Amino acid sequence: MGAAHTTKVTEKMENSQHSDTRKEINEQPRVNSNTRPLSIEGPSNMNNSEPLPIQPRQPTNLQGLLRFAMEATNSQATATDSCNQFQPLDEERREFLKETLSSLSINVIEELQKAIKVLSNVIDLRPDDDTMMHETALERIADFVDNIDIANDFYKIGGFSIFGPCLNSPHSSIRWRAADVIAELAQNNPFCQERFLETGLFPILLNMIDTDPADVVRIKALYAVSCIVREHPISLKYMDLNDGYSVLLRAMQSSIKKLQIKSAFLLSSLCNKENTNDLKLTLVNMGLIEQVTGLLAIGDLSPEIRDQLLNILDGLTDDDMLPALEECQRPELRLQSTLENYIKDLKQEENPDQIDVCYRLLKKVFSDENTNQER
Repeated sequence: MGAAHTTKVTEKMENSQHSDTRKEINEQPRVNSNTRPLSIEGPSNMNNSEPLPIQPRQPTNLQGLLRFAMEATNSQATATDSCNQFQPLDEERREFLKETLSSLSINVIEELQKAIKVLSNVIDLRPDDDTMMHETALERIADFVDNIDIANDFYKIGGFSIFGPCLNSPHSSIRWRAADVIAELAQNNPFCQERFLETGLFPILLNMIDTDPADVVRIKALYAVSCIVREHPISLKYMDLNDGYSVLLRAMQSSIKKLQIKSAFLLSSLCNKENTNDLKLTLVNMGLIEQVTGLLAIGDLSPEIRDQLLNILDGLTDDDMLPALEECQRPELRLQSTLENYIKDLKQEENPDQIDVCYRLLKKVFSDENTNQER
């Protein structure tokens, strides 16, 4: 589609020189700013013998432009009407504002096509080549595709063809930006989620989470996977086929804090969905409960990771899921004492939501005689 999208007006303002007298103002022509296309100049009053009124402050962005129009209208009304009533803009000012608004609008599809063209040769980049132009193109795409209609149009004009070469680029700056664009396209967008699964990019992203040498690339790749998977049940089949759950479990044990948080958050989201008992059983059989209880027992976790780990256990043990309950009851995991210790810490933090999670786990997993505690 050819949707119009406003861009920021480049801040290039001119300071008008003060003249000694009003006569000099009328005799001297205004400086022409045509050579600077984004500089906004008010309408000329050269042919009018009356002195120029005080002009509102010139705008530097769209919000400023709207304010400029209102101030211009107010100043015109003040000069001509003692009651300060609003007056319609004269033809000259109306034309000026129309041209300015026109200069602020762009053709989004044309901009996306330009960016795609720049990135079409990314496969030819060598490790020592300058990538500034390609990075800018990816950032330009990211600016537009958070709109769901533009995101779908990006696929229709062949935009997804850039991702394979970008994700395999020797430059980490290109790889992580490409993964970030994928996340923007896929987030809450079933059409693009399905297209990414069809194009074969999903296993590439999973492999990047596991093996990419750059931390930022691994984090952005996990972000992209999360956006493809969440609220999209079909993608769970692709997670299973590509051993994606093992990737998430390994990421949760990573020394990279953001990778830990994002993987724990995604697993928590999956474990707390309804009608996913098959998935939960798969995760239990893969040792997720043992891994989570081990991390919780270590302590010294950030609140973000700790809360997601507790939520994972809470989700897995819902619906009286026997394999999960039996796994949690294993004495060597010492989950009961871990939860009791966390309750004490959470009370000091005044974190009632996670305190409730701990009590709920104790009630579901262990006998009532062991959980008869004062709250």
